[in-house]
Amino acid sequence: MKKIEILRIESLSRAPFVVEGYLFEGSDVTAPSIAIIGAMEGDSILPLYCASSLVDFFKNKIEEKKIKGNVLIIPSINHYALNIGKRFWPLDNTDLNMMFPGYELGETTQRIAKKVFDAINGYTYGIILERRPDPATCIPYVKLFKSGYEDLKAAKKFGFKMIHHRTVKSIDTVTLQYNWQLWGTKAYSIMCPHENQIDKKTASQINQGMLRFMDKNKVIEHHIFNGYESTVINRESIEVIKAPKSGIFIQIESAGRYVSKDQVIGEIVHSLEGNVIHTFLAPCDGMITCFYSTSLIYENAVAFRIAKIG
Repeated sequence: MKKIEILRIESLSRAPFVVEGYLFEGSDVTAPSIAIIGAMEGDSILPLYCASSLVDFFKNKIEEKKIKGNVLIIPSINHYALNIGKRFWPLDNTDLNMMFPGYELGETTQRIAKKVFDAINGYTYGIILERRPDPATCIPYVKLFKSGYEDLKAAKKFGFKMIHHRTVKSIDTVTLQYNWQLWGTKAYSIMCPHENQIDKKTASQINQGMLRFMDKNKVIEHHIFNGYESTVINRESIEVIKAPKSGIFIQIESAGRYVSKDQVIGEIVHSLEGNVIHTFLAPCDGMITCFYSTSLIYENAVAFRIAKIG
């Protein structure tokens, strides 16, 4: 293992800002390579944990000869925000994942993005661990842009239940996944639940998916059980259920559960009087992909998303 410095920025009032990566060199120069990016936001605790656990795996739990291609893991990019629990870059509140491919003469976050992108450019595969931006508990799934450069077939090798194959919006053209794809890397985002509490079961599912992907693509030799035959969905495949009223939200069915049309999946309780003022019924047969993760819900907030069956 080599611990490499990706970037260093001097600070006037505190220790330098340093981003480091862990490089595990493969034994076969012809094997494909992979780079994995952890927390780009200060509240992305599960992505940080998954990436750091993967570092431990490659350091202590796999034989060096079974690492065929180079594996680079960068667990964290936004330490300043992580240290104070702030989502974005704390000095100017900018989103690092909206700064790619970066600009070496630009603002601080553009310079950070440029250094990171230079370090990871040229890898065969790329994985970005992303936390959902909305307050939602979800199953782990792959988000893949319809960029024209994506590899949907390879995305199924993660073995997750779902792949969200989504249309590129104008704002997506400055994200890491889009630019990585544009420059020839087969890049994927693994979407993690919103919560900051570590769920080891979910973390294990995510890490197993990444290891399964690496094994099936011959980056490593580490056979594990097959996952799911991933279902590819798009925006038209998803039913969005919004709250018609504000109140205390009680979710009855969880993410990953299959439900039938008109099945009770949740309810809203009056905040002051305690009676049920709304019952959520599944509008179709399908699987709950995510649900609202806080106890107080507001009118028109998205309470559930269901991937339709049939």
